This record gives sequence, C-alpha cells and structure tokens, in this order.
Amino acid sequence: MHSIYVHSRFGVKDVPNERSLHDTVTKKSGGMFFIPVFLISTLLYLTGPVGFGFPNPETLTNQVSNVYLLLAGVFVFSILGFIDDLIHLSPKLRLFLELGIVWLCLWVTTPNISFMTYTEIPSYAIILFLTVFLVFGINLVNFMDGMDWYLVSTFFICFFSVGLCDLPFYTFPNLGYILYAILFVSMFGFIFYNFPKAKLFMGDSGSLALGFFVFFLPLLSNPLTEGSNRGQVVRWDVLDYFYLFPFFWIDGITILLKRLSEKKHLFQAHREHLYQTLTETNVGKVGSLVVFSLLNGLVLGIHILLVQWEIGKLLTFTILFLISLLLYGIVWVWTSRKNLA
Repeated sequence: MHSIYVHSRFGVKDVPNERSLHDTVTKKSGGMFFIPVFLISTLLYLTGPVGFGFPNPETLTNQVSNVYLLLAGVFVFSILGFIDDLIHLSPKLRLFLELGIVWLCLWVTTPNISFMTYTEIPSYAIILFLTVFLVFGINLVNFMDGMDWYLVSTFFICFFSVGLCDLPFYTFPNLGYILYAILFVSMFGFIFYNFPKAKLFMGDSGSLALGFFVFFLPLLSNPLTEGSNRGQVVRWDVLDYFYLFPFFWIDGITILLKRLSEKKHLFQAHREHLYQTLTETNVGKVGSLVVFSLLNGLVLGIHILLVQWEIGKLLTFTILFLISLLLYGIVWVWTSRKNLA
C-alpha cells in the first residue's frame, strides 16, 4: 500500500518552504496507511482464537477491555490528523477537539496514577491535569515530527526504555509490548520510505495517533496487580513520561519557552529545534538522527543503573534531568559554533 501511494499521482503533498528540512515535494499522511493496519492487526490479535490472542472473554478485566478505548482514540486522532493534513484546521478548533477526545477517554478509564510519588489525589484532579498534560504531550510529538526517521527511532528507544527500566507498564499479558511490536510491524512500509532522504512523511494523521498511543497506553496499568520483584505495589507516575523520550521534552519545552519569550506564534511552523539546526551543520540529517538516538540511549543506560541502585524516584528523575539538560546544552553550544563558522 505504501508503495502504491508513494508512486501514484494522487495523495496529500507536503510542499517545502523556508521552514522545511526537505527540498522537494513529498507525499505525507502516511499514517492513514499504517494506523489502519495497526488497528486491524490488533483487533485480530484481541479476538483471535484461544492460545493466539487472549484466552477467553470471561477472563478479561476492565483494564484489558479498555484497550478497545485506546484503539478508538488512536483511530479518532488519526482521522483528526488526516483532516488537518488536508484542510489545515484552525489551532483553536483542533485544540478544542483534542481536549474533548482526551478528557472523554480519561473519564471512561479513570486512571490510577501518582504524581511525583504522591498517590492521594482526587480522581477529578487527575483527569483534569492529565487532559491538559496529554494534549500537550501529543502535540509535542507532532511538533517534533520534522526529520526523517526521528519519531520512529525515538519510539524504538521509548519501547526499550519501558522494558529495561522496570517502569510500571501495562503487562496483561505483556500486552503493552505486544501492541508496540504490532505497531512497529505495521509501520514497516512507512519506515522503509521514511528513511533519509524520505519519500513519505507520516503527517498529522500518524504523529497525533502515535502521540495518543504512547501517552495513553501506560495509563491502562493496574497498580493493584503490578509490582516490582519485591512485591511492592507501584503506579505509573507522571515523572515516568520523561524517561520515554527525554530529549523530546527538553528540546520541545526549551524552544517553546524561547519562542514565548520572543513573543513568537507558538503554533506556527518553524525550524528552531536543536535537531533541525543540527542538520544544517556537516552532521546532516542522518548524523543528527544518530546523535539524538545516542543521547536518548545514553540516558536510558544511566536510568538502568540508577534503578539498580534504588536511590528513589525523585532523586533518579533529578539526576537524569540534569544530565539530559547538560548533554543538550553541549550539543546546543557545538551546533551554534558550527553554524556561525
């Protein structure tokens, strides 16, 4: 399907401008191909015969049945993104729709999480905070989808981060990892055509749907049934989101604050992110991709060590945040000098 779309005369096209990292007209909205494949494949897995998918419907818990809500949200965000790819919705309308979709999903699931290790939080406060937080995170993923393979490689590291860092993830039975595996297989065609120099972009139809998937999936964890190797009850904490893609957060928020201080339009497309300016040096697109993959991988490795040392969640987060900020600053200074040379 991806091949037919890429080589056909029809499709949604991304015309390069002064803010683009590509210099030729390129097809986009690749998400409208791999997202349906992911949804159909997941549904086949969930409803498959005993021994292939889940055992029997009678054994499904409320948390597991909420996977269908997750899939519905992915579908709705993909459609919303595709409409935006076609006609460019106004930022206010899109933000209103995103807030409504996320709030509805959270209201149905009522996630039980902690905030900086604090657990005694009213459900209405959790839902209100997560609605704003998740919409911000989903759009952060969308904003950062500006370089070939960058979002794909970051999600690969995100997947390994959850598995290797002993984060309280959705694991009935290892379903979170299975869903990620199905997603990556579904994206194979897109991954092939998105490799630099890309012939296909995922567009908002892909980035918004993936953003919702990666942010909403951990909220389906059940803290009453999951625990560490020592049998302790654990919850998904808001701080855990940082470990999924640390340099997404740092680069995205840094540039957001920078543009806010310069009184620039926050929703206007630009090329001020560090990964974008790094491509303007002799490192290029592939080099920039490698640099940020290595940085995320390094933070992942340090996180694994800190988890093994059992120094506490808040201290672990503080150390990793400062290390990530330092590494980001080093790359920023080096990139600035290269661009000024």
